[in-house]
Amino acid sequence: MNASRPGPARSLTIPGIAAAAVALADRGGLDAVTMRSVAAAVGTSAPALYRYVASRDELLGHMVDLVSAELRHPEPSGDWVGDLLAVTEQQVVLHREHRWLGAASTAVMGPHVLDHLEWGMAVLAPLGAPTTAVMEALALANGVAALFGAAGPAAGPEIFRNLDAARHPALTAALANAAPGPPADDLLRRVLTGILTAVLGR
Repeated sequence: MNASRPGPARSLTIPGIAAAAVALADRGGLDAVTMRSVAAAVGTSAPALYRYVASRDELLGHMVDLVSAELRHPEPSGDWVGDLLAVTEQQVVLHREHRWLGAASTAVMGPHVLDHLEWGMAVLAPLGAPTTAVMEALALANGVAALFGAAGPAAGPEIFRNLDAARHPALTAALANAAPGPPADDLLRRVLTGILTAVLGR
């Protein structure tokens, strides 16, 4: 997403204000997003900004929705794991690009977030699972994306530099027998499949 400062003439719209807020959050985290800082970014005053956005919580909702618009949802193929995995992988990328995303809870879902849920329900509809289970599964898939996105790239051997064989014998033995290298490429698929299968009873 373009992090450049938008010009005032085209920024006093909900998408323009949300884009300015996203740029601020990408640079400085959610703490950098205040009504005053966003107003300054779009060339207006904080009181004037309230004519477009009623509260900071509402602004966060617009930010999440703007980022969610980047998701591309394939037509349901009948392979529900593959379909969900394809979009979850995109979500992981978004979480790595927008580190604040997982912490931006919103009181109201925007249209693109609702589009994502609608698509997920269509993907899972053939399973005939209860609606509650479907919604839980989609929420968990979002959580898995946030978890993998927050983890970042695989850590190297230096992460275990404080390992003490006497203090951590089981872990030392496990690492001694483990194959070298980063986690398997299919870790996201295995985690997502295991969780969703359990929740959906499949």
